Amino acid sequence: MKQEISNIVDTLQRFNMDGDAEEYCTVRHFSISGRKVVNRGDSFKVKKSTSGHSVASIGSTGNDTESPRMSPTPPAPYSVAVLGAPAVGKSSLVSQFMTSDFLHAFETFTGDRSDKTVTVLLDGEESELTFTDLPYAILKRRDLLQAIHGFCVVYSVTDRASFHQAELTLQQLAADGSIDHKAVILVANKVDLARGRTVSEQEGRILATACNCKFIECSVVICHHVDELLVGLVAQMRLKLGVAAVGTAGSVGTKRGRKYRGAKTSSSFRGILNKLRLTKSNSCHKLHVL
Repeated sequence: MKQEISNIVDTLQRFNMDGDAEEYCTVRHFSISGRKVVNRGDSFKVKKSTSGHSVASIGSTGNDTESPRMSPTPPAPYSVAVLGAPAVGKSSLVSQFMTSDFLHAFETFTGDRSDKTVTVLLDGEESELTFTDLPYAILKRRDLLQAIHGFCVVYSVTDRASFHQAELTLQQLAADGSIDHKAVILVANKVDLARGRTVSEQEGRILATACNCKFIECSVVICHHVDELLVGLVAQMRLKLGVAAVGTAGSVGTKRGRKYRGAKTSSSFRGILNKLRLTKSNSCHKLHVL
């Protein structure tokens, strides 16, 4: 475990440092039509090692008759931490993020913690996402969390223990202020296993609302809501960084960390709070707004 954390520490510490560009890079193209995420297919580009930013398209996949136009500016880099108990589908989820191709339901995924990078073209702007599978212990290293822009906290709807671990993870992220200033999405995986479900959708919504983060249910096996999650991550990170850029991240309700508090309030005030919680609960699944 110490060696594993050491490798992750090295990765995070190098994230903001210049390095050799990947020779090839997958670019996933999306657009948003109303509330629907539309997958426009994938393309590939070659990065010239001399600049690290010049690209050349070498092919595309998808159903579109025209290849989407590439972003003229270098992609904005984002680091995304994937957190969750073992066997909740973290590796499978990240692998599916990499491609529009449907990965076979029974394909085996290794427990490899190596980083995986994909570029997403959304609204004419490219964003380069690097995913890292992190152990819970790394959350105590606040200095390392500074390099992370987004968090996917994953649990399985068939494993209540994984839901409890997700709750602990969110509490830790809330305590150090990450939820206030960074993109955090609670991900309920394996919804295709309806008969084995032990955690309801409502429980997930309640937890996300209490922790002031976003929530989505998905199934990697049947590729349900995987694209929506990927696009939602990009949208949330852009929004959070936008808020920070204009200096409003420290406004009312976003000061330092959050923690659960036992409320001692009057019945009338409690009623107002309940209405506010209901409003938040209804919006926690809207990944394209703050």
